[in-house]
Amino acid sequence: MTTAALAVGVVACATAAVHLCAGLGKLVAPEHAREAVAGLLRLADPVARRVVRLLALAETFVAVALLVPVLRPTGAGLAGVLGLAFAGAGLLGRARGLRAPCGCFGRPESRPLGAGSVLSGLALVAAAIIVLRYGPGGIPRPDLLPVGTAGLAVAIVVWTWRDMARDLIRARPTPAVHD
Repeated sequence: MTTAALAVGVVACATAAVHLCAGLGKLVAPEHAREAVAGLLRLADPVARRVVRLLALAETFVAVALLVPVLRPTGAGLAGVLGLAFAGAGLLGRARGLRAPCGCFGRPESRPLGAGSVLSGLALVAAAIIVLRYGPGGIPRPDLLPVGTAGLAVAIVVWTWRDMARDLIRARPTPAVHD
């Protein structure tokens, strides 16, 4: 396996993991992204909820498509489109001075749309271009993509919810036993 092929595999796994975590986060907790979508697109609440659900389903589809060789070009293309949309949302959110958290991974205390969203979106576009250019025949062990994606998804979830993870692994004082 060449270094370039390994790099393409890691990019595909990372892109799939990000979209999987973001999509599932929005499916589980859509209310956090709903406020940002409503403010950004100036939509009524019920419409914003539907847009968040559609976005979550699209992100989840992209993640799965990146793992299936025949769907990988479609998944990479959609990942690029979503990346451009996220970058545009960051620019528009910053221009409008939106303060609502983006809710990108289902977190209520995430940052508002802005420079971070622009950089993340552009990184997803770059990843999509790499996978489109080299992914169809450039990943020598596509059977390892789901394993790599699962590992990276766990890492993203632990990082995203690090406060909760820290509380789970932190030693707790033992209550005193009274005789």
